[in-house]
This record gives sequence, structure tokens and C-alpha cells, in this order.
Amino acid sequence: MKILLALAFIFPFFFNAQGYKTRDNANPYKLMFGLGWSIWDDDGNPSDLVKVESMHAEVFPSRLMFDYYFYKGWSAEGGVSFTRFKGIKPVNSQLGVKGVGLSADANLKYSFYSLLGKGVIDPYLLFGLGATVHPVSDTLSKAFYPTLNAGAGINFWFNNAIGIQVQSVGKIGLTSDFFGKSDYFQHSIGLVVRLESVGEKSEGEFKKEKLKLDTKKRKIKTPRKGRDKKKEGDA
Repeated sequence: MKILLALAFIFPFFFNAQGYKTRDNANPYKLMFGLGWSIWDDDGNPSDLVKVESMHAEVFPSRLMFDYYFYKGWSAEGGVSFTRFKGIKPVNSQLGVKGVGLSADANLKYSFYSLLGKGVIDPYLLFGLGATVHPVSDTLSKAFYPTLNAGAGINFWFNNAIGIQVQSVGKIGLTSDFFGKSDYFQHSIGLVVRLESVGEKSEGEFKKEKLKLDTKKRKIKTPRKGRDKKKEGDA
């Protein structure tokens, strides 16, 4: 878990220091959102990263996320997810734990999509903060606690708008027993959709026609001398 956390902090700054290797500097998207499955690995054994028999998940979608892109591979992700502990699979090495698990997270992400030429594969790293609600029947973990998140994921794009996202996040419970029983892994897979822009221009923006200078040539009418003299003679 410590290694995963260190990599999430170091790698984005390392790659961001390299020159951008794409011919097109346009942002790949503005907003991305997705719906998928949340898979909780909370068996109390951090060495078992992928152990199906100890993972808790629902048959129906259990994760909702959105992602806002703002600068050269950097974006902000927010997400909520849940699962039910049914007492059959281990939770912190205990059987019989029943209840609902809820999590809400806000993460900062760095994507390597543009560095790789904006192709099908879009890998990224993330780190951030979250909050977890855990079943009260688990006596080794608190019922509610904040978490420090670090993880990685990959988007596989079918086209410019639709893709599949696979993600794994290690969550460290910010409790008195740091790196203790409040830590767990949360994996997810789901469908994601990205938008190039969001909405129309706001009414408060300056309009181009208002900012243009009037460069048309205009004739200035001046009185003729002959007409002026006649008017003086008539007087």
C-alpha cells in the first residue's frame, strides 16, 4: 500500500515535466461520466490483491462517477459507490459481518492519454481523499472514517465518446491504527462517456461584435465656398 501511494504522487509530476509529445494540444474532453460495478476487497489481507472469493459486489451497477478535465492530462474525479456485506465472505478476517458499505471520493487524476498519442488505451494514476461507511458488526473497523486514496486505472476507448473503464484504488483509513483494519481495496469496471464541451457560451461572455473597432471610411461633409458667398450676399 505504501508503494502504491508513493507511485501515485511521484509519477504524475515526473511525466508532466517531460515535453508534451503530441501535435495537437487540444484537450481530449471536458467532462466524463460513468456507471459501473464497485468491487470491495475488505478481507483484511492486503497481500491478496485479486481474490474473487473474498470480494464483495452487487449484480446491478453500484458506482457512479464524473470527471472534469482541466489541464494537460490533469482532471478531477468524484464518485460514489456501495456494496452489501452478506456475512458469507470474510471482512477483516471475520465471517458473519452484515450490512451496507458506502464510499464517496474526490480524486486528482493524471492521464497519459495525450502522451501516448490519443489512441485506444488511456492509462492514468490518481490520488485523493474519501469517506467510508462500514457495517457496525465489523468490530475491527470503525463505522465511519475518512480515507487517503491512491490507485490507477485504464480507459479503453471504442471511439471519441464511449469507452470501458477499469480501476483499482487502495484506501487507507485515516484512523488511529494507520495501515490497519480500516484499509481496503476498491476495484471497479464500467461504461464511461466523455463530452468535448459542456453547454453553450454563457451570457456574461463578451461578444465579438461588441469588441470590433469601426474601421469604415466615412465622408465628412463641408460647405462649399460658392454657396457660402451667395448666402452672405443675400443677407
